[in-house]
Amino acid sequence: MSGTETEQQLRADVDALRTALAAREAELATFRDQRHALETTLEDLATHQEELRAQNEELRHARQINESLVTRYAALFDGAPIGYCTIADRRAITSANRRACELFQVTHSADVEHKPIHLFIHPESHATLSRHLDKVLAGQAATDEIRVLGRDGREVDCLVQSRPTSDQDDGVDDAPTCLTTFIDISQRKQTERALADSELKFRNIFTLAPFGMMTLSRDGRVMETNAATQRMLGLSAHELRGMAYRDLLAPETTPTEAHRLAEGLPRPGWVDVVEREFRGRGDRHLLTRVTFAVMPTDDGQTVQGLAIIEDMTERREMETRFRHTAKLTLLGEMSASLAHEISQPLNIIRLKAEGALERLKRQGFDPERAERGFAAIEEQVVRLFEVISYMQGLSRRDTGAIQPFSVARAMRASRAMVAKQFRDDNVILEMDDQLGETQALGRQHQLEQVLVNILRNARDAVLSPEGCRVRQGELPRVRLSACVETDGDHLRIVVENNGPHIQEDLKARIFDPFFTTKSGDHGTGLGLSISLGFVTEMGGTIEVRNAEIGVAFDVRLPRVAQERTPVDDDAACPDAGTHQDLLPIACGDSGGRPHILVVDDEEEAAREIAGFLDAVGYRVTVAVNGQQALEIHLDDPAHAIITDLRMPERDGHWLIDRLRAGRRRVFILVITGQAARTARELDALRQRADVLLRKPASLRDILHHLRAGLQAPADRLAV
Repeated sequence: MSGTETEQQLRADVDALRTALAAREAELATFRDQRHALETTLEDLATHQEELRAQNEELRHARQINESLVTRYAALFDGAPIGYCTIADRRAITSANRRACELFQVTHSADVEHKPIHLFIHPESHATLSRHLDKVLAGQAATDEIRVLGRDGREVDCLVQSRPTSDQDDGVDDAPTCLTTFIDISQRKQTERALADSELKFRNIFTLAPFGMMTLSRDGRVMETNAATQRMLGLSAHELRGMAYRDLLAPETTPTEAHRLAEGLPRPGWVDVVEREFRGRGDRHLLTRVTFAVMPTDDGQTVQGLAIIEDMTERREMETRFRHTAKLTLLGEMSASLAHEISQPLNIIRLKAEGALERLKRQGFDPERAERGFAAIEEQVVRLFEVISYMQGLSRRDTGAIQPFSVARAMRASRAMVAKQFRDDNVILEMDDQLGETQALGRQHQLEQVLVNILRNARDAVLSPEGCRVRQGELPRVRLSACVETDGDHLRIVVENNGPHIQEDLKARIFDPFFTTKSGDHGTGLGLSISLGFVTEMGGTIEVRNAEIGVAFDVRLPRVAQERTPVDDDAACPDAGTHQDLLPIACGDSGGRPHILVVDDEEEAAREIAGFLDAVGYRVTVAVNGQQALEIHLDDPAHAIITDLRMPERDGHWLIDRLRAGRRRVFILVITGQAARTARELDALRQRADVLLRKPASLRDILHHLRAGLQAPADRLAV
C-alpha cells in the first residue's frame, strides 16, 4: 500500500472515530437529561409526599374539631336555656333538649319523642300551633306566642320560633322537618301586664289630675294636655297640640326650661320649679307654678318635657291681699307721723303765703323777698309730694314692674317716716349712709316698707320692759347704716338697736306669717313675713342676729351695675334752665307758634298753666272737659294736649281714646292726682300717654317735657 492510501485510510479512521465520539457524546447528553428529569421527578414526589402528609394531618385535626363541635353542639342543644325540639311532618316530636322537657314537665327526652306536639300545648293554642306548623313545613319561618301545658297542668307562655330543615343524603330529600325553639316569656308577659296597668294608672292620673299637665317635644311644642290644662287656658286639646310652649306664656317671659330642653342640656330626671304667667283664650291670664321635668322618650333616643302646672292665681291674690292689709295697717299705725309730715309743710306754706300778703298790703312788693318766699313754698310742696307719693305707694298693690332705684333715697324716706315717733319717744335714731348713688333692682316703696317695719320693731324692742332692763339707764338707740360689700356686687343695710336679745328658738320663726312677740293687739305678725317676701323678690336676703348689745337685722341686696355717662347740666336739670330753655319749639307744619290745648276742670290751674306757656311763646287754648277739648282739637288741631283724668261729662280717658283713634298724631301729657289702685294701672296709663306727671306738677317740668315731645320724630309721638 502506498503512502497516499495509508494516509487516506488514517483519515477515514479518524473521521469514523469522530463520528462515533459525537454519537457517544449525544448519548451522554441524553443520559444527563434523563437523569436531571429523574431527579426533578423525585423532588416533586418528595414534595407531594410532604403535602399529602400535611393534608392528612389537617384532615385528622378537622375530624377532631368536627367531633368536638358535634359534642359541643349536643351539649349546647341539651343544656340550652331555651327549649329546642325537632318536629316531623306528622307533627310528632323527634328530639327535645332538657329545657324543652322541663317546659313539657317530663323527665327524659324519651318521654316526648315520637309523640304529637299538641299533647304539650294548651287547647286554646292548638289552632295557632297548627297554622304555625303548616307555614313552617311549607318552607317558611314562623314566630308565634303559644301557651305550653305541662303534664301537671302548669301553663307557661312561650315565644315559639320555627324554621324548616331537611336532611339531604345522596341528593335525595327526606320528609320535611323543622327546628322549633320554645322561649319562656311568662315573666315578660307579667311585666307587660304590670306595665300596661301602670300606664293605665298614669294615663288616668294625667287625664283626671286636678292640676294641669302637658308633655312637650324636644323643640318645645305641646304634644298632650289633660283636661285641667284645657280648662285653665280655655283651649281644646286639638288647639293646644303643636303649639309652641313659649306662645302660651306672657310675651315678656323667657322660657328658660324649654330652651334648655331644646339645647339638650338637662339629662332625664332633671326637675326645675319656676313661676310662669300663662295666657289663654281671650284675655285670660294665669299665675302658675310650673314643675318642669325631663323624661326619656319611648324609644330612648331623645328626651321630652313634662310640665305640671299649678294655678297660683287665687293664692297670689290672697297673698297680695294679706300684704295689702298689712300695709294699710302700717299706714294706719303711722297716721300720726304722716299727719305731722303733711301738717308741717302746709303750716310753712300758709305762713309764707299769709306773710307775703300782709307785706304786700303794708310794704308793697319786694321781688327778692318774694322770690325767697316762693322758693320756700315750692320746697315744701316737693316735701308734701314725697309724703303723698309714699302714702300712695304704700296703699297701692304691688303689681308693677321692678326697676333700679336709689337705696340711699329709700333709707332717707324711711327715716323721715318714723322720725317723729322716735323723737316723741326719746329714741335716738342714727344713720350712716355710705352708699352714695348705689342702686338696687326692685320697688323703692317696698324697701321703704321693709325698713320702716324693722325700725318700728327696733323702737318697740328698746322701749319694752325687757329693753329698759337691759339698757340699764342708757338712752334707747337705733342705728341705720348701709355700705357696699367688699365683693362690689352686693350692698348691705343694717338696723341695730341696744334692746334685748332674741331667743334662739324664736329666731327660726321670726319671719313666719302671723308670728309676733308683741303682747295684746299690738302687731299683726305679718310685717317681717312681708318684708322677707319683698327682699326675696329683689334677689336679696334678710337675717336677724344677736349683736354684742341688742339685735341687728341684715338686709343684703344685689347691686345694680351703673355706667356713668357725661350729662349736660342744662339737659339734666330743667329747673336750672336759661332764657333760651324757655323758648318754644317751632313746628314745621304751621311754621308758627305751636298750639297747646290745656284740659282741666280746675280752671284756676288750667289758666295758670296756660298763662305760663303763653308767656314763653306757645299758643294756648283752655278746655274744661274732654268733650270741649275734642271739639276744639277738631276745629284747630293741637300739637300737644295737657289733660287731667277726672273731669265731668267726658274725662281724660275718653279724650285719650279719641285722640289715639284719629289719624293725626298728637303729643299727650297727663297731669293727675288720682291714685291708681295698682301699679299695673299706672303702667297701662303710661303706655297710652306720652308723659305722665302727678300733681302737684311743676311748670318747668311741663315745659321740659313739651319741648322734648315736640322735638321728637312724629313716629315717636304715637303709642
